[in-house]
Amino acid sequence: MIYQRHIPNEDLFASQLEMVMQNGRIASIAANLLGVAAALALFWQFVPLTWLLLWASGVLILLLVRSLFMSNALVERHYQRHPARVYWGLVLGATLTGLVWSSAFILMAPQVPDRLQQVFLLLIFMITLLSLGATLALREYFLAQLYAALWPIGWWCLVHYWEGPFNLLVGFVTLAICGLMLVVSERVHASIRNLISVNWQRETMSQELAELTNSLRERNRQLRDARRQLTDLANVDELTGLGNRRLVNRVLQEEINRARRNSGILSVILLDVDYFKPYNDTYGHLAGDKVLQQLADVMQRAVTRAGEVVARYGGEEFILILPGADEEIALRTAERLRQLVVEEQIPHGESPVAPFITVSQGLVSVSPDGDLIPGDLVRLADQALYRAKDEGRNAIVVA
Repeated sequence: MIYQRHIPNEDLFASQLEMVMQNGRIASIAANLLGVAAALALFWQFVPLTWLLLWASGVLILLLVRSLFMSNALVERHYQRHPARVYWGLVLGATLTGLVWSSAFILMAPQVPDRLQQVFLLLIFMITLLSLGATLALREYFLAQLYAALWPIGWWCLVHYWEGPFNLLVGFVTLAICGLMLVVSERVHASIRNLISVNWQRETMSQELAELTNSLRERNRQLRDARRQLTDLANVDELTGLGNRRLVNRVLQEEINRARRNSGILSVILLDVDYFKPYNDTYGHLAGDKVLQQLADVMQRAVTRAGEVVARYGGEEFILILPGADEEIALRTAERLRQLVVEEQIPHGESPVAPFITVSQGLVSVSPDGDLIPGDLVRLADQALYRAKDEGRNAIVVA
């Protein structure tokens, strides 16, 4: 994944919308609800209660519609799919809310004492300013409510300056505050945008680092698997799928060490296919390879104990490593193997021993001492194997 240095404009805009709705929804709605309650308490003695309740009901309905709009946009993620629609919906809701307060002030001002006018104006200021920090992620949203609520009041006070002793001052101050908030909102808005951008970059970097970590973990797993496969390939005979001489030397050394530590016993059977060269000369090397594969399967069926290893030692020679097997157990394994080979009845017309494939086996059982090495075991088994050949083949000889 390519790291993006700056947040894309569409993502920034969507993040602004999300922040306004998440943080500004409750603050803005709660402030307006408190304002409605305060207005009812202030004006119920001066304004007909029916009109006052109708006004309050209209404000509550407007606030409910705004809240549902923002909740739905958050849940359905419309701010990501249809950001322009959500933007204009938010600005329209803020404008209507501001107009509700400015129109209420203008309509009620002639009917209430000057002191209550000032208190009501202060209330509108507080409602507007309470949403400053929560809504400035989207500056137009804040300014829509600010100017819709205060700008008409400022001009009304200037136009009706003779109706109240402080109307002229209140009008100038209100308009001045609108101008001041315009400047302040720009700076706060820029700071919030930078904060969103920084958080986005941190989250993006964290996500990419997590993906990179997962990728490296997967690569490491693949490398371990590849190393394991290479190790297996290095220890496996390609033709038969059995272990090769490299595996034999390693396993023999491990088993010698284990038997030496535990004062145990270790048996090895080295076997050779009788008259295999004449077989290859008569039937061809492909047929000879198939015979070796069949014998490999037979030898794997002959071993039954855990830890026993079957391998191709070279050419038509195979080896069985039998940890913990004494001479008697090893002899039973060798005899079972000889019988299984005979039962295969693999034709061999050039063998003077039998009309089918047979094997000769040399067996050695030892309790390893400090000087024994794998080569010694193989040499002893090989000597026994040659004696089996000298005795007519298809035989088992113990070293």
